[in-house]
Amino acid sequence: MKSLIRKLAAVLTAALLCFNLYYELAPDYVVGPEQKFAFAAAVAVLLGISFFYGVPKAARDKRRHDYLLLLFWYYLWVLANVLFFDNAFGRGISMHAQLDAVNLEPLRTIKNYLIAYDYGNISLRLVILNLLGNLIAFAPMGVFLPALFRWQRSIFFFSATLTLGITAVEVAQVYTGAGSCDVDDLILNLAGALIVFVFCRITPIWKHICRVNPRK
Repeated sequence: MKSLIRKLAAVLTAALLCFNLYYELAPDYVVGPEQKFAFAAAVAVLLGISFFYGVPKAARDKRRHDYLLLLFWYYLWVLANVLFFDNAFGRGISMHAQLDAVNLEPLRTIKNYLIAYDYGNISLRLVILNLLGNLIAFAPMGVFLPALFRWQRSIFFFSATLTLGITAVEVAQVYTGAGSCDVDDLILNLAGALIVFVFCRITPIWKHICRVNPRK
């Protein structure tokens, strides 16, 4: 019975991923942040059932790496979609570089959002979506990278990897016309990931992270 439930969960996970892929890329639909979180939560739960339900503890330990690796690839797809293709965030590859859409002054964009909200020019939802959204966007990296790659358990290598990666994304957004290059995005993206990394590092969560890919 437990084996049947795991197989059913695996089938449902595959079906949900196909529907999620179609729903995200279909031009007639706009998937908001709430729906994205719902899809991600459902994928994580169903995939977890298919990997761990009724499985002995020793076998669960061996499956953690594969489970997190699959979630990591799913997260990368969602992140790439949000950064380059998602209608909900006004994305779209145009091949026209927006070289004027570059901000290298730290905190300028953040201050502009707060000032615009204070004057009533933009909604609180838009402020949260842009500021808190940038904090959250790369936050899962604080779990995925140290769990899957042992060398990423050093805060120096973790910070350097994300700084280079986020900078590459910001530059690519400009040259593909999918967005702007903003140093404030780098600050918020990196801050969100570091908050999660440090929180895990100073709590018992770190022990579980290290068990995913233990040192030999």
